[in-house]
Amino acid sequence: MNIKVSGELSGILEVLKKMAMFEMTIGELYSLCANTWKEDAEFWLSIWRDEIKHAQFINQIIQTISKSPERFEKGRPFNVFSIETTLSDIRSKIEKIKKGEISKDNLLYIASDIEKGYLEDRYGEIVSTNDIEYKTLMQKVVDDTGRHKEKILNKIKELTQQKK
Repeated sequence: MNIKVSGELSGILEVLKKMAMFEMTIGELYSLCANTWKEDAEFWLSIWRDEIKHAQFINQIIQTISKSPERFEKGRPFNVFSIETTLSDIRSKIEKIKKGEISKDNLLYIASDIEKGYLEDRYGEIVSTNDIEYKTLMQKVVDDTGRHKEKILNKIKELTQQKK
């Protein structure tokens, strides 16, 4: 089933736009963490940079699909509602950090949960294609997310060690 059909194409592009927004919002959260907990600024900024890059990659993918929709087929359906729910939750966390209602320790666990979430791991499934650019960009997002999980878990381990 080719996505030349305008309804399918616009649906897929809409999901991708939401994904880019998701990445930017996670980036906003991590940027706020860097500004809030300056002693860990570089830790948060390194992850923030990747999230911004992910949004850029997804925007490149949108361009690629828009230019050559015939090279792409609709893949697995993607639940836009789950992206919106997660976005809303992240925005709520941002507000709580601004009000001082979330501790640094708690935020590490929250970040771990966000990175463990299934959203980014499933990005590559919404479209079926042999397009190298698409596959490369999506793989970078998935690989970076794996590194984020590891970095955050290591930071949690450090924290646990310090408390002993």
